Amino acid sequence: MLITESERARLLRQMMLDIVIDTINQRTGGGTKYINQRDEDFLVSAFQEENYRKEFTDALKNFVDMGNFKYPIYTDKIYVSIFREKAKEYRKILRLHDKDRVRDTFYSEILDLVSAYEYGFAKVLEDAFTRKGKKLTSWEVDKLFLAFETQAHWKPLIEKARSKMASRDLAFRDALHAQLKGYIVPLDAAEFERFLGEKSKELQERLEDAKDVMKRLKDR
Repeated sequence: MLITESERARLLRQMMLDIVIDTINQRTGGGTKYINQRDEDFLVSAFQEENYRKEFTDALKNFVDMGNFKYPIYTDKIYVSIFREKAKEYRKILRLHDKDRVRDTFYSEILDLVSAYEYGFAKVLEDAFTRKGKKLTSWEVDKLFLAFETQAHWKPLIEKARSKMASRDLAFRDALHAQLKGYIVPLDAAEFERFLGEKSKELQERLEDAKDVMKRLKDR
């Protein structure tokens, strides 16, 4: 996937992509947009992310003195911090339609990191509100976010997330994140097995499996 030096190399790379995408189309029924959902970890990450997202939006509502535009503003700040793109830019790269939800296309590792950001920053806002005794201004929130995102422990998690997103999207979706070009690495066999192999499933199949498990637990 990294071969780009000559015309022959470019043609070879395109041929490799054509083979990969043709295989993906056969396995996924013709689309690569939601190939992330074939990962067995996706469903758990998606369910957990919904809860952490609510913690984040509730914190913005209760502790930040701004209008409703604060929700997309600080969501974009998280996206830019993690993978250097606002939601609008990400949608364009993946060629998403208006009704497509951005997070439905995230890999589980990205969802997990977004959840950590949202829950963690929600607690930062709550603590700052408690100390101040009234809602925070946009200037105060921006200052808190800068301190939050530059904490050293984020670096290895962000580096890994960027590599996963950039490399998988190029290989599986033929989508290039220009801001993450330096993070692209060739995918190993385990990555293809994870999304195209026997253990991968369509989301609907996983939901059916989960429903059956919940029913058995209820009947005990």
